[in-house]
Amino acid sequence: PDIRASLLDVLREHLGLTGTKKGCDHGQCGACTVLVNGRRINACLTLAVMHQDDDILTIEGLGRAEDLHPLQAAFIK
Repeated sequence: PDIRASLLDVLREHLGLTGTKKGCDHGQCGACTVLVNGRRINACLTLAVMHQDDDILTIEGLGRAEDLHPLQAAFIK
């Protein structure tokens, strides 16, 4: 990936983690929210290269298909 790629683009296009969505691309809608080291950030507003060694949790990591996290269940509903 390009060193100028956003965390959102790397998650979706290079890692196949498509649960994190591209909405407004300006950090206002929250569709790209991920947890980085336990803190919420907008993945569209940060460069992936800045988070190489960080713990990144996307919607895919919150629960399992047979035991959904409440946030995952809310997205489905």
